[in-house]
Amino acid sequence: MRVTIAGLIGYAAVVYVLFSFTRLGWLDALFLAVLIELLPVFAFVQVDLARDLVVERVQAYLTSSVMILLLGAASLVLGSRLVGLDGMGLRIEPRQVHRAILWGAATFAMGTATLGFFLVLRKRFGWSENRLIRELMPVTRREKVWYAGLSFCAGFGEELAYRAYAIPALIVAGGSASAALALTSAAFAVLHSYQGVLGVVRTGVVGVIMGMVFLHTGSVWPGIVAHVLIDLAVGFVLADRLLAEA
Repeated sequence: MRVTIAGLIGYAAVVYVLFSFTRLGWLDALFLAVLIELLPVFAFVQVDLARDLVVERVQAYLTSSVMILLLGAASLVLGSRLVGLDGMGLRIEPRQVHRAILWGAATFAMGTATLGFFLVLRKRFGWSENRLIRELMPVTRREKVWYAGLSFCAGFGEELAYRAYAIPALIVAGGSASAALALTSAAFAVLHSYQGVLGVVRTGVVGVIMGMVFLHTGSVWPGIVAHVLIDLAVGFVLADRLLAEA
């Protein structure tokens, strides 16, 4: 309860600072503060609340998909108004499709290499994935279908929110690209608190990779493609290795 109250107070403070001391309007101040402060706090609090709950996978996939899509839709609307589709990295010239594909493949490779690196660390130090991660992995064919849907929703929604919208919005607010990268990656990492400390650090590293590719290429599409593929790989290819006892 104390963390929740502190999070709400912190949210109000972040909104006040963004609206009063930056170029952002009130809608962007409200939404950006949700992304970088309120949602991460709630995600952190939710871990304790869900500690002893039995996970119903399909329901969890469906609920998460809807929420992520709403987050992505709001990011698209506000981001296109704030910096335009070009500023969000959504516009792509036909002759640049091959470049986006190559960068998507490279980002996917860096992301899977990160997963592999943390797998090695896990075995080296005897770490294990937490209970929620284990219970959220799909088992039945029906669960795998819904998990695949969640992977696509997460790839689009989270990249639109934390890369295509939040990074440009923080830059508009007066921050540097490196500060925007650090802040959005940290928020993105804490948003995945249900994965435990190991998962938060791992997600933060992947978030930095996605953000760096976005800033370097000016396109969010490589990150979207890589994000979807990484989530699919985790659920369908790497699950046994990731969840195996160290």
